[in-house]
Amino acid sequence: MSPIFIVGTVATTMMLLLLGGGHIRRAFVSRLDPRISIEEGGAAGSAREGKRAKTDASSSPVFDGEVYRTESRLRETGALAIAASLYGVRTIAEQHRQVRTVNELLGGVATSGLLPPGLTLVPNESAVASPYGTLYVRFRPQPFAVEVLSMPRERTDGPALLLRVPDTDEASHSRERVRYFQAMRLDGVRVPPPFALASEIQSLGWTDEKMRATQPNDVDAQRLAAWAREQTSGNR
Repeated sequence: MSPIFIVGTVATTMMLLLLGGGHIRRAFVSRLDPRISIEEGGAAGSAREGKRAKTDASSSPVFDGEVYRTESRLRETGALAIAASLYGVRTIAEQHRQVRTVNELLGGVATSGLLPPGLTLVPNESAVASPYGTLYVRFRPQPFAVEVLSMPRERTDGPALLLRVPDTDEASHSRERVRYFQAMRLDGVRVPPPFALASEIQSLGWTDEKMRATQPNDVDAQRLAAWAREQTSGNR
């Protein structure tokens, strides 16, 4: 199978995962239910003040902590892996050449508008900064693959994460699940070498995890697949 087909298929699966995977849930800001009430006299002012105080308190995120931040970082890791893979394969299709360096890959992702929201490039470090961590991108020309290592900024940001696209381990291939690795400890993490075998990664203190990619009700899988093919074929 061609790299374009492989990455297009994986990108579609990953997009379904990021949009509606049951294993990953994004908590949104909780706000009071907006209801209109009419108050008379002096009670109106005090009632409004009380409601305003409650609204201000409820306008801040109600979910935070290690679990929430880990889920957020895992979404970022998957999104960046998709973006880098799409750009790398598109370069092959359009220019008939391989991307030469990680900096070239990340620069192309940024200039083509594929960099996920909330992420910023770290100049000359082959890395991308996010609110809760730093993402290091590795890539392999032959066979083509992209690997993203997400390291937390602090302990409350969760464990280190590792995800690659496509996953070249045949035993892990699935249209419904995507594999990633998660460090078992928060301190003293032993980082695997690029594109290490699963057994080697596990021997360094990482666990093999799976995410189920379920299709949300409002997502058209066929249109999403067509979008992925369009991106990998170079059509904009």
